[in-house]
Amino acid sequence: MIIDKEKMDIKRRFFLKKMLKLFFTFVALIFSFLGLSLLKPANPKKKEYSYYEIPEDKIPKEGVKKINIEIGNLQKSLKIYLVNDGDSIIALSPVCTHLGCFVNFDKNSNEFICPCHGGKYDSEGKVLKCPPKEPLQRLPVKIENKKIFVGIKI
Repeated sequence: MIIDKEKMDIKRRFFLKKMLKLFFTFVALIFSFLGLSLLKPANPKKKEYSYYEIPEDKIPKEGVKKINIEIGNLQKSLKIYLVNDGDSIIALSPVCTHLGCFVNFDKNSNEFICPCHGGKYDSEGKVLKCPPKEPLQRLPVKIENKKIFVGIKI
């Protein structure tokens, strides 16, 4: 009887040691992942916007107008759409959110149309017809001293 009790105690201790080892391994893994998530930057690829002034003659009086923004320091030109709905001006990226094709604006239907897969967006960039699931990207617009500036990530 004493031998059986000793064997049971040995088995119980062995089981408890294994369970404690498993528990502390699990806790160590959780703290490792938490520590790594706290140490890495929140969004390392996030870049600040650079604002570019839009010449007054390129601002649409109403509706949609496609314009080129000249980025002098990079000797690069970037196309965007400016939309004037009467109350405000918004800037939209011309890149379809489905596969990255460049959308065109159809004045007759007042829609942006993607030539690749037929996706459609309204004049504010909201999806009207799939396959795109996300609206066109809105670019930040600032108005200072009656001048309009559009933010571009470079």
